[in-house]
Amino acid sequence: MASPRQRPLEPVEFELAGMIGHLLRTCQQLHVAIWAEHFPGGLTSPQFALLHALAHEGPLTQTALRSKVRLDRSTTADVVRRLAARRLVSQVKDPRDARRRVVRLTSAGRALYAESTVRATQVNDAMLDGLDVEQRERLVALLTTLLEEHKGLLDYRED
Repeated sequence: MASPRQRPLEPVEFELAGMIGHLLRTCQQLHVAIWAEHFPGGLTSPQFALLHALAHEGPLTQTALRSKVRLDRSTTADVVRRLAARRLVSQVKDPRDARRRVVRLTSAGRALYAESTVRATQVNDAMLDGLDVEQRERLVALLTTLLEEHKGLLDYRED
């Protein structure tokens, strides 16, 4: 049975500047620009995030790694490939499951991570310029709550 033709929806008026997606995308552009100033020709933010996770967690499977840093599967694979090409990480077969690969920091990766932590905190501070401590904490808490509320949509899981 054919469904009756639906009437077109009436447009809804809103301010683009008040839409969360627009604001987050614009903030991401700002973050990329600030990051590039602090890391000229070097490490990207997703690459730093992977190094950070490995420095704090030790060797991880790619699935666990992508969940820790909240990257999608293809981006994680690409970032790991790029870091491996620079000899900042290595990959070995998981001794518990030969189908999986375990990613670990090399000594060069550990050294670059250590050097990069100061710059990464400078990027964070620059991003939050103009906000007092309470506002910064509130912003981080709100974004964390938002991500937690929708975590099922992103398919992050631990091994």
